[in-house]
Order: sequence, then C-alpha cells, then structure tokens
Amino acid sequence: MENVSGNISYAYYFISMSWDSKKAFSDSVRRAFPTAIIYDKTADYKSVPYISDLQTAERFLQGGGQTYDALRAFLPDMGCTMLVFIPDSRVLCVSHHYSFKNKSSDELIALRQSGMFRTLEYPNAPACSFDELARKICGALGTDFSPVCKSFLLEITHASPHYDTADELEADNLPLLYGLVSGDEGYAFVPESTVRAGLSHTWGSRSFMRLYAYEGAFVFVNLIDSKERAGYLARQDEYGNKTYGGVDEYFYMGSCPLTANHGILFSVEFVMSLKALINGVSAYRNNSRQQRSFYKRIREAGDYRKRVLRVLQKAEGVAISEIGNLGRVIQDSQHISPLLERVKYLLELLESDLNLMYSERNNILITFLTVLGLLLAFMQIIIALV
Repeated sequence: MENVSGNISYAYYFISMSWDSKKAFSDSVRRAFPTAIIYDKTADYKSVPYISDLQTAERFLQGGGQTYDALRAFLPDMGCTMLVFIPDSRVLCVSHHYSFKNKSSDELIALRQSGMFRTLEYPNAPACSFDELARKICGALGTDFSPVCKSFLLEITHASPHYDTADELEADNLPLLYGLVSGDEGYAFVPESTVRAGLSHTWGSRSFMRLYAYEGAFVFVNLIDSKERAGYLARQDEYGNKTYGGVDEYFYMGSCPLTANHGILFSVEFVMSLKALINGVSAYRNNSRQQRSFYKRIREAGDYRKRVLRVLQKAEGVAISEIGNLGRVIQDSQHISPLLERVKYLLELLESDLNLMYSERNNILITFLTVLGLLLAFMQIIIALV
C-alpha cells in the first residue's frame, strides 16, 4: 500500500489543571493567545476551516452537543491546533492535526514511531515539533508540561492500489495495518496470531470504513473515494429527499484533519481523557502522603475522588448505539474496564486515606487541647500558690 493520503492527529493529555470552570480556562486561553477561537456550538462556523467540519459532525452525531461537557479552543496561528478542557475531570487535551498526501507505508510507520518529535510547519508560527509546540502552549498557559498519556490517530482516505471496501484493504494489508497502528517496522515478520491479536479491537458501521485501536494509537480506514461510499451517498440522497426533503451536509463531508467523520475524534478524545485521569489516580495516591499539610492532603484527595466519580458515571453510561459501540471498542482497546475496577478499589483506599487523615488531624487537635488543658491547670495551681 503506497501513495497513501489522509490525516494525522497527535494529542497529549494533562490532569494537574488549576482551572475549576470553563470560564476560567477560556479566560486563561484568551490572555495567552489573543487570536484563539473559543468554540461556541451556537455560532455559525460554515466559513471557518476545520471548525465547520467539527460542528457539522457534532450536530449530526450528538444532536448538537457532546455526551460529555468540553470547552474547545482553536489556535489558528498554529495550524489546526486544538485545546480541549473537560471540566468534570479537569483534563486538558492539547492536539495538533494535519493532512498529508502520497506518503509511503514506511513514512507513516516512522510518523507513528516518532512523529510527535518531527519538525512540522505552521502557517503563522515558527516550525517546530508537536512536542515542542505543546510545551510552549503549556508554558503560555502557566501549567506544567507533564502529560500522563498521549495518542496517535492516522486516517487513511486514499491509497494505491485502489480499494472499495475496508475488507479488501485488510485482506491485502493485514500485517501492514498492524505495523501502522503499533509502529512496528518489522510487521512482515510478526506471527499471524500476534497480528490478529493486535488488531482485535475494531469497529466499523459501513463497508468503506473501519477503525483499529491498539494501546494509545488508532488507524482509521475511511475510503471516501470508493464505489461503496458513492453508493452509500446515492442511498442517502434517495432516502433523505424522500423522507426529510433533503440530505444532511454531514454525509458530504470530505477529508477533515480533525478526523471528525463518524465520531472518531469525539470517542478517542473522551476515552483517552478517561485513561489520563485513571492513570493519575495511582500516581496521586502514591505521592499524596508526601504532602506536609493535612488540610492540603484532605482537600486534594476529596477533590480527586469527586473528579473520578463524575467521569466514571459517564464512562459506564455510554449509550447502546453505533457511536456507543465505537466508544466501547476504544475503551476495550485501552483496557479501561479492568482499570475502572482498579480505580474503584483505589477510590476505596482514598476513602480510607481521607478517614485516616481526619483521624490524624483530630488526634493532633485532641493532643493539643489536652496539653493546653494541662498547661492551664498547671498555671491555675501556680496562681493559687502565689
């Protein structure tokens, strides 16, 4: 498979955020980046690149809003760079998206391996890698550059030879697909059982598209110039015009750097944000006792517990639908279910920590009051003797 065209997305996820609301985050972004566009789903972005596609997909797939609350900010001076703040969990996602044409499979594997550190061109900013860009953004926002996880998303829209279905492409390129999603340049020598196990987390609701999920990487086959998609659009024209008097513009979306087609962006974003928060629970509990202040430990542990519980509710309430099934597949690929059980256990430990911290604080208070009482009694004896 050569002469591949499509889109690539890199993302870092951060959890130690100080913003306690979407307004606090948007104010911080506006101060740091005056030209930033704060996404407002009620506004009209038809003439704005990238954002128009995101709004079209969000409106059609989610009825005008996400199942999770999120504030998006775009940095147009840095190409298709997006900041996403999820207030429920206080997770920040910094991502960069770009289109490519006529890449070889080896070039794409190299981008999977180290693309975050390769120099990229930005329209109105100095060329730098995504890693350097994310560092600069965090510095401008006044937050530490300490990502807890990262993701790589490759969308394939065209390739040679020409394929009309995802089944055809998979049949000819199964080991290569494993190499693309895992970053393994030796994919041709990997045992078939390992290849199939690595590609076991798949999703596709149409014959011309399929998602493969593996650890923090995703390969999305979306054959937008195939005969199958052309037939699908003809069917949508027939059905939409007969039933609704028109066809939604979502069906005619072309290649989009944000990979908003079929809800891939939204599902990856939510699950990876959940994974970021889960990864932070263990690290937080291990480091919490290094805090010297009882009050700070109590406050932070309680706050962390609330954040995790809010996100767990949303993760366990994914709807049973095509998009819901996509979310489930991505959750399974990231081993979210066993991690959720571990997090529930850690939450119980956090609860124990809270109780212990309260007991320690109360013991100190009781000791202090006891000593104070003894001192007062001693002073009264001295006064009485005098």
